[in-house]
Amino acid sequence: MEFHWIPETGEVPLVADMSSTILSRPIDVSKFGVIYAGAQKNIGPAGLTIVIVREDLMGNEIEGTPSMFSYETMAKAGSMYNTPPTYSWYMAGLVFEWIKDRGGLETMAAINKKKARKLYEVIDSSDFYSNPVEPESRSWMNIPFTLAKPDLDGRFLEEAKKAGLVTLKGHRSVGGMRASIYNAMPEEGVDALIQFMKKFEKENA
Repeated sequence: MEFHWIPETGEVPLVADMSSTILSRPIDVSKFGVIYAGAQKNIGPAGLTIVIVREDLMGNEIEGTPSMFSYETMAKAGSMYNTPPTYSWYMAGLVFEWIKDRGGLETMAAINKKKARKLYEVIDSSDFYSNPVEPESRSWMNIPFTLAKPDLDGRFLEEAKKAGLVTLKGHRSVGGMRASIYNAMPEEGVDALIQFMKKFEKENA
């Protein structure tokens, strides 16, 4: 699921985990008190976290908060209160340059929206595949789908792997399949998945 709107919270600071959304499209950060995002989706290797925090919210930690968890401490130290994960920083920098070279977040938004639309259209037009999320709440980045015959899940994954399509197994809490199509996944990869899905449906419907 994904929120495609920003709620109005008045004086209450709005906090969001944008690990899957950040860098996939432009975001008005001024509407948030805190934005938290793990790097492992659209930024770079796991082990790096990005936090965008409103200045007036820093320095209000509860008593006993370790200094390592203080956004104010981190900000005053230029994010180097401790030894930073230098490799992850370096890789993130390369990703930022790659996005800028492609045209920025507006370009990424157009690409990501197109990739998601193509895959959802295939799922919605089929009686063999289905998506359990209402259209207004669907994610651009992670697209789950189930097969009409759950006993074919194993065969789907096995044949998909032979076709070069991996890590499609759904989350353990919901089953089925899940296609993660973050920034690094080119449109050609989505097209390859669609082609395989149509072939598998034709052979197993």
